[in-house]
Amino acid sequence: MRIAVFSDIHGNPYAAEAVLNAIQGDGPFDAVIAAGDHCLSGSDPARCVDLLRDASVLALVGNTDEYIFAPHKTPSDEAHRVKWDEILRDVHWARERMTNEQIAWLAARPFSVRFSPTLNPADDLLVVHAHPKSLEGTIYPPVSLQTQHRGRVLQADDDPELAWMLDGVTAKTIAFGHIHLTHLREWNDYRLVCVAPCSLPTIDFDHHARFTVFEWLPGATQWSFTRNLVDYDFTQEVEALRQKAHPSAQTLTQYFLGNR
Repeated sequence: MRIAVFSDIHGNPYAAEAVLNAIQGDGPFDAVIAAGDHCLSGSDPARCVDLLRDASVLALVGNTDEYIFAPHKTPSDEAHRVKWDEILRDVHWARERMTNEQIAWLAARPFSVRFSPTLNPADDLLVVHAHPKSLEGTIYPPVSLQTQHRGRVLQADDDPELAWMLDGVTAKTIAFGHIHLTHLREWNDYRLVCVAPCSLPTIDFDHHARFTVFEWLPGATQWSFTRNLVDYDFTQEVEALRQKAHPSAQTLTQYFLGNR
C-alpha cells in the first residue's frame, strides 16, 4: 500500500501544481491526500480547488477551510481568535474569488481518512489536519525542535493536551499538517508525522513544496515514510500576492522571502 500525503497549500497554485506534478511522477499511489488548509492566505484560492479536484485528490478539511465556509463561527483556538478580525479580512477576500459551489465543496470535505493494511487497528495510517480530535490545536514537534525554533518548550511530553489529542486513538501512525514545520514526533507508541507545509514556511522559511510518501510493504510491522521536497518558483506567488492586492500580501511575502 502506497499513500501520498501533503497539506497546507493555502491558496498557492504554484506550490499546489508543483507538488501534484511531483506526486504524479512518483506514482502510482493507492491514494493521494491533501490534509486541509487548501485556500486561505494565497493568491488564487479558486485555482487551488480546481487543481485538487482535477487531480482526484482526496481533500480533508482544515481549520482555515472552515473559516471560509463558516465565517460566522469564531475559532476555538485562542491563537486564531485573537487575530480573528485580520483573518476575516483574508477570508472575505478569498470568498469573493471563489464560486458558491467551490465553497460548498470545501464544506463537504471529510475530517479524516484512515488506511488499514492489516486487521490490526494499531497498524492503520490515520490522516487528519491538526490532530485526531479537532481542526484547532497543535501537535508540536519534539521538544528539541521546539527549543530550536521557538526558544522554549511549548508542549512537553507529559502535556495533558497532547495526551487528550491522542486518547483512544487506535492508529499508531498519524499524518497531519497545520503546524508549518515538517517533523516526526515519537510519543509513547505513536509516530506523529507532520507533512506540512506545502506553502507558507512560517517557521523555518524553507520555501519548498513538499509531500510525504507512506508505504506498507509485504512483511512490514509499521509504515515507512519518505519526505520529498519539491522545487518551484515561489517568487511567482510573491508577485501574484502583490499584483492581486491581497490584504495580507506584505506579511505573507515575508514568509517566502525569509525575512520575518
